[in-house]
Amino acid sequence: FFSSIETKDAPATTIEHGAVILATGGREATTDAYGYGTSPAIVTQRELEQRISGDQMSGDALGAVAMILCVGSREEPRNYCSRVCCPTALKQALWLKDRHPDLPIYILYRDMMTCGTSERWFTEARRKGILFFQYKPEEKPQVKITDDEKTPVRIQHHDPILDAPVEIAVDLLVLATGIEAHLPEELVASYGAEPDKDGFFQEADS
Repeated sequence: FFSSIETKDAPATTIEHGAVILATGGREATTDAYGYGTSPAIVTQRELEQRISGDQMSGDALGAVAMILCVGSREEPRNYCSRVCCPTALKQALWLKDRHPDLPIYILYRDMMTCGTSERWFTEARRKGILFFQYKPEEKPQVKITDDEKTPVRIQHHDPILDAPVEIAVDLLVLATGIEAHLPEELVASYGAEPDKDGFFQEADS
């Protein structure tokens, strides 16, 4: 390859190289599921992370927190696992639990994808009293916004393990929407690469 590198303070320089790493990143997938956009009590994982990093989380004011995983993921049109949502949910739940041990936290999941060392977060979360409820794709949780100021969000779903209906009242609902590809078309074309059906780079050999 021959690449021309140009900066604001220096003229263009051409370099010759035999390999390229295109670290284009991704972006949080958008959603309108589970009442997102209708209440400030419903946020995405990224928005919760921004509150945490910006020191805007007042755990003392929280009564209960729920997290729903695989929101719009692992089904068409985004039929893949982003592999970061489950570990992120566990990390955020443990962050809240460590600071406020009495805070009830509920995680509704399809399958816990705790790859590698994040499996220990799953064990630690259960040990600290974070409750996990599995749901099936054909029986997704139902979310209702109420006028109750203390617990404005009500979640109803059928627990397949208990084989019974469960209702959870919380004042913060966090949605794990996963990652969408963000590949600049000009960059992809210039290197002769091709995107797959989900918009990520197509593997040369899977």
